[in-house]
Amino acid sequence: MFDAVVLAGGGKLEPLTEQEGVSNKAFIQLHGKPLLAYILEALQRAPSVNRLIVIGPDKELAELRDEGYSFKIVSERGGMLDNLGAGLENTDKNQACLVVTGDIPLLNAEVVENFLALCKPYDHDLYYPVLSRETCLGSFPETERTYVRLREGYLTGGNLGLLKPAWFLENRARLELFISYRKKPLKLLRILPLSFLFKYLFKTLAVKDLESYLSRLLNLKARAVFCDCVEIAVDVDKLSDLVLIKKVLEQ
Repeated sequence: MFDAVVLAGGGKLEPLTEQEGVSNKAFIQLHGKPLLAYILEALQRAPSVNRLIVIGPDKELAELRDEGYSFKIVSERGGMLDNLGAGLENTDKNQACLVVTGDIPLLNAEVVENFLALCKPYDHDLYYPVLSRETCLGSFPETERTYVRLREGYLTGGNLGLLKPAWFLENRARLELFISYRKKPLKLLRILPLSFLFKYLFKTLAVKDLESYLSRLLNLKARAVFCDCVEIAVDVDKLSDLVLIKKVLEQ
């Protein structure tokens, strides 16, 4: 079984949170319960998930736990990597851990189990889901995602992953630049070798190329996991995302 770390910190004022009257989007109310509750329910129902560790605001998380959800509270620390590190410190350092963002309310137990099954035999340090543009738009044409063109097609990532805490805690500094470019694929390509840029321009750059280079850059064994679990790619970042989520939940 796997521990799961849920990133629900970093609340800030933005059009989405101002409209909904909250300071953190994880606590936007959807049909009588906070957005974060949908994620916790999905993880609690997944047979392969053991303990839940949630990083976020103490008061709101305590109130949510009082409503019957079972998880360990870790106070938010600052940026995403700060919060992730704080959460991983509470896990078994040598056992792979599921990391989930706190803004994907369409997540369900079946999706969690499907993703974990695709990661077998769990002999890598990092597993990151990859979805095609056709998969995302085929299910939710209204979604707006950042896609990068590779040999396999136009691809995007999901909002969860499986990683070994020991690797992260030992190599966090290597992640700083990579994380800062996670939604800027053209800038990300600029830190890659010149041969990669030529491959990208001629539409021959493949996922395997990125796996190999990033494994060397970040001192890990990384594997991209191709999947069709589109629920992990529907996050709530904008007002239009919230409209879509409400529509789907109503249906």
